[in-house]
Amino acid sequence: MNLQEVRDKASALGIDHGGSTPKLVLIRAIQRHEGSSSCFGTDERYTCLNFQCSWRADCLKPIAEWMR
Repeated sequence: MNLQEVRDKASALGIDHGGSTPKLVLIRAIQRHEGSSSCFGTDERYTCLNFQCSWRADCLKPIAEWMR
């Protein structure tokens, strides 16, 4: 999901982002709002077993690029 899509989702959920909030911070705010752990981009991603997470592909992307 690109930054604008994340901002749109945050706005739809009523999360104030001021237009300059980084993607990582917005995604964590959305995770908290949805009642999930705000784990996006943390070390938890190395052991993540939440295969239904909406952010999983984005979260694990840096790992995939590093392993190439």
